[in-house]
Amino acid sequence: MIVIVGALHRETSGITRSLGYSAAEGPEDFTVYTSKSNQNPPIILSGSGPERASRATTWAIDEFNAKAIVSIGFCGGSKEHQQSGDLIIATGVINLPGSPFEWTTSIKTDPIDANRSLSLAARTAVEIAGLDYHLGPMVTVSSLATTSGTKRWLGKVVGATATDTRSHAVATAATAKHIPWVSVSAVLDDMDVNAPRIIDRVDAGPKQRGVNIYIKHLLQYPKDFRTLRKLKVASELAKTSLTNFMPAFIKACSDLKVPNSSTAL
Repeated sequence: MIVIVGALHRETSGITRSLGYSAAEGPEDFTVYTSKSNQNPPIILSGSGPERASRATTWAIDEFNAKAIVSIGFCGGSKEHQQSGDLIIATGVINLPGSPFEWTTSIKTDPIDANRSLSLAARTAVEIAGLDYHLGPMVTVSSLATTSGTKRWLGKVVGATATDTRSHAVATAATAKHIPWVSVSAVLDDMDVNAPRIIDRVDAGPKQRGVNIYIKHLLQYPKDFRTLRKLKVASELAKTSLTNFMPAFIKACSDLKVPNSSTAL
């Protein structure tokens, strides 16, 4: 069985609505969705951040006897010619812990390669669905890369195609249990966007924030209104891409018979 691990409701709400998912029992700090159709993988939403992603992946593997893990969600672009809604299929993941002030020092990045069979299924799905996509390393950071300068640096120096706060943690947990994995993310903020810090929800749960939080932020930082409005539109584009991707990916896995005995790490 394939199991999907995501972070936030807003990233997967299109998938759960369009494919007939309903809430199921699970750990109280996660959200779990299952579908009446056996073809649709369970979805576990961990909330944001590497620690939550790792715990959710381990729990999901044990609970559902997972044979493959798919990490999905939003990411930040770090290369030219990426737009909101473009999909990133990670060829591998790199861990970059600590703060940006520490990134210039020599740190162990723990690169992990994605499973080839699952990656092939993901590429087949985006081609079938007609979605724009990019291939390359996903860099997982401890807190969101919100400034244009940081994203450019990650792309140029570290080689990041995009950045998130979950994929390396998911991959590490899956690899520890000898489970193949792949990461597919939709670009929310492109490389040129300087995003307000309020969008960084690391260590927060999967449920959507209330509008009051944003109103309070805008009362203090009214100049952020235009960027937040742009990110709202970008969020819909990213969610739509993931929603269109998932049924095509499920079909591609079925057609390619992934996962199977040859999908091993």
